[in-house]
Amino acid sequence: MNLFSQHRDPDNIPSRAFFFHFERLRPVIELLVRKDRLLENWYLKGDNLEEALKYRAYEDDRPTKDAVNEVADRYKGKGENAPKTIGIWNGIQSDDSGAAFSISIDGDRLLPQSFELAIDEKNHVSSRLGGFRSVAEVVGKIAEIYDPFYVTFGPRKYFEKQVFDDRPGVSWMLYLPHVLTPTQVPEARALIPVMRDGKQQGTIIVSVTDEVFDVNNRAHVKVANDIEIRLADQDLLPRFIDL
Repeated sequence: MNLFSQHRDPDNIPSRAFFFHFERLRPVIELLVRKDRLLENWYLKGDNLEEALKYRAYEDDRPTKDAVNEVADRYKGKGENAPKTIGIWNGIQSDDSGAAFSISIDGDRLLPQSFELAIDEKNHVSSRLGGFRSVAEVVGKIAEIYDPFYVTFGPRKYFEKQVFDDRPGVSWMLYLPHVLTPTQVPEARALIPVMRDGKQQGTIIVSVTDEVFDVNNRAHVKVANDIEIRLADQDLLPRFIDL
């Protein structure tokens, strides 16, 4: 499964604030650990296995100085506002237990920042993160922390089957920063509000609720496609170029 979102960091976040970005991610990891213990330990990505297990990203629930300093060293020759990426993984090479984050930062606001979480799955019948409400917790947490333009979650291969190339797909679920009702999206199997400071900041649109979204299931793909068309017709599905 793959989670992808885009956002723009506030102007008050300085460039090269590596510790801040590690710390901001920590509540997401804490939530993931409650769903899968294999998502407890994280390491900086590297060019080979030895390097990729050298720096632990967190210890005692805090970003490690070694990891933060190593990322800073890797970008020492880059400009303050040059785009940068923080990449961490859970140190497991197994095809069904691995996971990785890739988070873009800085960039001088030329392009939005991106947030990606890739999770290897054991099968297509269940998800390591649980059922749709459990997965929606993770989507909601990222929406709460990063205030994104959208968050999409589902199989990576769904990208080939979504309706629009220039807009995000719905896949298993899609977060949008709008208050949506069943009248607006009648094809959705569930609409989950995302709250912030006591107010609804957006909605998670779920295409399948009785099982895990399967990109090889035509019925699943059709529901997601129908939702995308419905949203686009109401100008609610953003175009990447407008972000």
